[in-house]
Amino acid sequence: MAQYIDNPAGRLHRFLLDLHATYPNDQQQKQKQAWVAVVEMVGNDLGVDGELRIISAVATLPGQVRDAVSQLSVDDERKEHLLLHLDEVERGIGHLLGRQTLWHMFLGFATNAEVPRCAAISALSHCSYELHRAMPETVVSDEDLARVIDMINELIDEVHGAKLPEAVKRAMLEHLLTLLQAAHNVRVAGTQPLDDALFALAGSLGRTTSDEELAQAGLWERFKNALQTLDLMLSTSQSAGQIGQAIAGILTG
Repeated sequence: MAQYIDNPAGRLHRFLLDLHATYPNDQQQKQKQAWVAVVEMVGNDLGVDGELRIISAVATLPGQVRDAVSQLSVDDERKEHLLLHLDEVERGIGHLLGRQTLWHMFLGFATNAEVPRCAAISALSHCSYELHRAMPETVVSDEDLARVIDMINELIDEVHGAKLPEAVKRAMLEHLLTLLQAAHNVRVAGTQPLDDALFALAGSLGRTTSDEELAQAGLWERFKNALQTLDLMLSTSQSAGQIGQAIAGILTG
């Protein structure tokens, strides 16, 4: 069955399969702490704060699935069917939060830790299809996401070397690192945190520096192009109007 990652059930389904594919045999799973494995797979740029953001994004996915299913226009029996085995996945995530091994995490919802063939994965696949039909979210392709990450990393390097007041530079780097972490987390958390981080960056630029200062530092065109590119990628998201307004404000000074 095709993967539908435009909803929390689909993101959870893909995350669990990707995690198992990264550590496919039981010897790896018994030696690797689940917390460390998840953080390494997603990618962390913010130290302890980044770890907590990643783990929190994973831990809240089952609740997001329940909330999404509760909004479907189907009867209660159908909703219960769509949520089959989700409590088992929550049990597995509990082992993640307890910093146990991947083996223990997978055993929480998969017999013999055989994740791809377990009932919970099948149920999540079916649930993701129903949510895809009823309430799809914005999705950024893997190729576009790689472009976003490269673009943010380039901006971080340029800001590090720019001639700007240290307070301004610190603020810009803080927002760029938050944006970078949100980009890494998209496959788990969806695009909303990326929207939020982009909006925060746009607002911070407007408050802490002028277009003249950015131009003198050689950053004006780079930031303008980056913000416009990201806005275009996320243009169908719910907060696109807010982001667009913030960017328009920056571009017009």
